[in-house]
Amino acid sequence: MAINVKLFMTLVPLSKSKQTNLTVDWFDGMTAQHILEAEEFSQQDQEAIAVVINSVQALADDPLKDGDQVDLLVNLQGGSSSQ
Repeated sequence: MAINVKLFMTLVPLSKSKQTNLTVDWFDGMTAQHILEAEEFSQQDQEAIAVVINSVQALADDPLKDGDQVDLLVNLQGGSSSQ
């Protein structure tokens, strides 16, 4: 029973594993927050990470199921300033 995790390239050097793709053992009650903590992202980094579960944006505390695909992306905000 496992979860497949993919890290956005800019997150890789900040992670414990330093891997783009990894597989983690799933357990009942597991959330993406568990993965963020296991990869030792700082609280500040965690606030800037968007969680996508099976191609759908999700919250870090949404429950995971065995076999889920979790993508951890940089949550970019954009816009323009009026001058």
